[in-house]
Amino acid sequence: MPSASPTPSPFIYWGQSAQNIFIKIALKDVTEQPDVDLSNDHISFEGRGVGAHGDCVYKFSIKPYRHISPEKSRLRVTGSEVLLDIPKRDTTARDESWPRLTKDVAKHAWIRPDFDKMDISDDEEEMQREKKRLEKEYIDKLTSEMAETQDKAIEDIKKNYLFSYSLFHVIAYSFILVKVIIGIFTTEDYNAFEDVGTVLIIAQLFSFLEVVHPILGLVKSSFVSPLIQTCGRNFILLVVIWNEPRIHGSSFVSYLVLFWSLADVIRHPFYMLTSMGLSLNFLTWLRYTMWIPLYPLGTGCEWMVVWLSIPLYESSGKFSLELPNTYNFSISITTYMYMHLLIIPVGLTKMMLHMAALRRKKLGSGSRARSTTTKDKKHN
Repeated sequence: MPSASPTPSPFIYWGQSAQNIFIKIALKDVTEQPDVDLSNDHISFEGRGVGAHGDCVYKFSIKPYRHISPEKSRLRVTGSEVLLDIPKRDTTARDESWPRLTKDVAKHAWIRPDFDKMDISDDEEEMQREKKRLEKEYIDKLTSEMAETQDKAIEDIKKNYLFSYSLFHVIAYSFILVKVIIGIFTTEDYNAFEDVGTVLIIAQLFSFLEVVHPILGLVKSSFVSPLIQTCGRNFILLVVIWNEPRIHGSSFVSYLVLFWSLADVIRHPFYMLTSMGLSLNFLTWLRYTMWIPLYPLGTGCEWMVVWLSIPLYESSGKFSLELPNTYNFSISITTYMYMHLLIIPVGLTKMMLHMAALRRKKLGSGSRARSTTTKDKKHN
């Protein structure tokens, strides 16, 4: 569990006269009275306002260079700053200029001299140069912190989007999976497309975003594998199955939907955790192992759906243009479907090799895993 971020210190600017110490706390829009605790040798502050870290609670606690008189101090809150006017207490040093605000000699980046309130005799030109240097340092630091905040905000938006995208698919494919399992085992001549086709089509249309994610740099992977998988699935679903009602009731369609859903119910929870920088060993193992049976089974069903659909499209003439016609050329979807039967095993081979390489990278080879297990047993 990550530890909570420490409360930031505000930038404070201090100056002095022979009798007083002046502290200006750079916080805007302080709507509530801040908590200021003063004693002879202690100054602490806590309050909410807008500073270098945005709108949040700021606090600091220091020991002053010499004793102060807290009972005679004054506090004033304006729209742009909080002002402290604190008398010096040590009568032997009332006319002595403090070389620094704090008793310790360590330098604090958030404590700066306020040259407008400095009653010292340093060279004026040197003071102005130092003032400009400190102002530039402050602006550079503020700009850097703002850039970091902006980058973090963009990263958070990206993580939340990827998490929501995967969550949508988890819900959609879990619904499909449960419905199809119940339908296959309880209903004779079950028609999966009529039962869950609408949800499946919506989920598959959204899956085109998986091709866009790598292109936009949202995920660190190639767009080629999701392109092959998404185009293959959507051709089968949106062209072959959707437009030919006579294939809807085929058991191969039902089992195809089952295998697709099983693969995505495993895949997208893994992506959800990954988008948040988390992982579960068992889920990682499932992600890089269950594709071994599911990809061939799903691809086999795809091949059979296309094969069974060819005579149906030949008889209907749908998506085909025969001669003679105005354009003087012919085209037939069944020609491409025969070609697709050859493309399917090629695509499966590429996906299997790609996933095998990922599995070796994530889980290691079988021999390495067995070797590690053997060593662990010997060690124990």
